[in-house]
Amino acid sequence: MNRADNSASIPIDLILEILSRLPSKSVWKFHCVSKLWRSMLSCPSFKELYLTRSSSRPRLLFAVYRVGGDMRFYSSPQPHHIPFGKSSLVVAADYHTTFPSERCNYASGLVCFRGKGCSVEEDAMILICNPITGQYANLPKLIMYNSSSKAFLGFDPVDKQFKILVEHHPFCSPRDCHKILTLGVPKLRWRSSTAWLEYYTFLSEGICISGVIYYVAWVQYSKGIYRVFCFDVRYEEFKVIDAECFYDHHRTLRLINYKGKLGAITGNLDDSGAIELRMWVLHDVEKQEWSSYVYPLPDNEVISLHDITIAGMTTGGEFVLSMLDAFKRFYVFYFNPEKNTLRSVEIQGFGQNVTSVKVFVDHVEDFNF
Repeated sequence: MNRADNSASIPIDLILEILSRLPSKSVWKFHCVSKLWRSMLSCPSFKELYLTRSSSRPRLLFAVYRVGGDMRFYSSPQPHHIPFGKSSLVVAADYHTTFPSERCNYASGLVCFRGKGCSVEEDAMILICNPITGQYANLPKLIMYNSSSKAFLGFDPVDKQFKILVEHHPFCSPRDCHKILTLGVPKLRWRSSTAWLEYYTFLSEGICISGVIYYVAWVQYSKGIYRVFCFDVRYEEFKVIDAECFYDHHRTLRLINYKGKLGAITGNLDDSGAIELRMWVLHDVEKQEWSSYVYPLPDNEVISLHDITIAGMTTGGEFVLSMLDAFKRFYVFYFNPEKNTLRSVEIQGFGQNVTSVKVFVDHVEDFNF
């Protein structure tokens, strides 16, 4: 039996089953095997199969910032458990791709970022990319106002559509404050939103949860007024929520996905000097109802409050903390508030000249986009 007969004897369903278990970067290369393989791997049934497999094995995605301004993407598995008798693991991160940027915004497996070298009021190049396969697209240029302009990436799970919201406050006219671009349409163009919000200063990076982009800002000319701005990706509508509870904690506040709801969390020292996590959860957007929680971390000699940041929460209910830099060893910590357990994972493989690392939790690879 020759090689062609061998290949033809393997059922297509079995081939797709095997490929669905491979990393997306490897699968993407198989598109070049033949027109038949390209057709098989592009069909909706395989994309849904791959998404199902990927969702069952979420990963940590690392945006590693290096000297010179380049950003490298790595990923590693999220450990479901640590062997009995151990409290730590050592994991080698997989390198994927490099882009020339200094910041990025993440949503549903894709990353939006601004290219380097854009000065004040210059037409800036914004890119959208798959951080695993390295595929990217240049979006129409848009005037950006240095670090004051923010680009937020959002995903509408109903229409399966990505949109980018660019905020220019407070340096432009009301008509141009909010710029919106929809991905996947025949002609990409920036549109102006008619919404008008009070002048404000951004205090947090954005996060997209269930089709809504959230970010925290301080309203200017109103001392001590902190608010959460909500942008509905599907209907392109804004809501503003009072967040007075953030007043003493806004400098270290991180927004996270807390079981499908908006969570805002920060680290503090209690009266005894022990580290605790303080969190607020938005339970009702219309009624603007918040609940607060305090989670003391277990006694440990590894974590220092000034050396860590909070990356998010896994779908399994564990808080993920990470080191602020990777000059020496880089650790990710998993804190289970119900069991009061703390596990550490050392991530290796980032190389030299690393200035900082940003961690995204529950990254899922999706070929639909």
